[in-house]
Amino acid sequence: MAVFARVATTRSFSLAARELGISQATASKHVQTLEAWFGAPLLHRTTRRVGLTEAGEGFLSQCMRILEDVDSALQGGNPNAPLRGTLRLSAPITFGCIRLGPLLAEFIRRNPELSVLVMLNDQPADAIEDGFDLALTIRTRTLEVARFPQLVVQRLAVLGFVVCASPTYLEQHGTPATPPDLADHLCVTGTEAGGEVWRFAGADGELDVPVNGRFKTDNRLLRHRAVLGGAGVLLEPEFLAADDIDAGRLTRLMPDYPPVSATLEAVCPTHRAATPKVRSLVAFLMERLNA
Repeated sequence: MAVFARVATTRSFSLAARELGISQATASKHVQTLEAWFGAPLLHRTTRRVGLTEAGEGFLSQCMRILEDVDSALQGGNPNAPLRGTLRLSAPITFGCIRLGPLLAEFIRRNPELSVLVMLNDQPADAIEDGFDLALTIRTRTLEVARFPQLVVQRLAVLGFVVCASPTYLEQHGTPATPPDLADHLCVTGTEAGGEVWRFAGADGELDVPVNGRFKTDNRLLRHRAVLGGAGVLLEPEFLAADDIDAGRLTRLMPDYPPVSATLEAVCPTHRAATPKVRSLVAFLMERLNA
């Protein structure tokens, strides 16, 4: 499997053989043995190139995962072994673009033999079905782990939210003093059917406030840019608004009524939770996000 995976990745028997330190004939024999066991050709061979058959494409992904599991088992027996292989990660789009990129850059600098594949999607990923080692999610309510025994959930950090607007908008429309005042304002929201509800913490407990406006989009970064341009009032993560608030481009509203915070969670399949690469990344993110 290791030889087949290397040949399939390099698209060359000779290059794969050199990288593995074996002869080209030996590499070819390994692949032929695997194809005989599998019962179908895995590679197209011509004088110019090597390519995957349809069966080979499906088999390669399984091989890579099996080889990574073997590597993780070997690493688990040696705590000083370097992290290797590929770590497949899912994360929300805005958090991934603003916060995760620099953190992962630092993580792979620390682990030069490890690769990271990141998919960004605001719809929570199915870590098991979608084949991720780890899925980052942002929730206002903790996942009920008892309902999903095949998953392990680790809280990484608490994410604060702010309500803000541009000085230009506030000059034209006034400044809301309490959450109910938002009914008289243009709120920039997502595209949820039936409108959006913003939840605030106050002296008398949590308060849910329905909001609406004329600018709706499913992309947080676009909402942020629109509010900078004066489109309305926005509820967004503090990590996204902080720089513009500090620079005066946005104004924090209703400080006595903070929005309810959310939790950044790491969700991974139970059988991958103890692998060195997953444990290392979770520990690293917890350390850096709570510094």
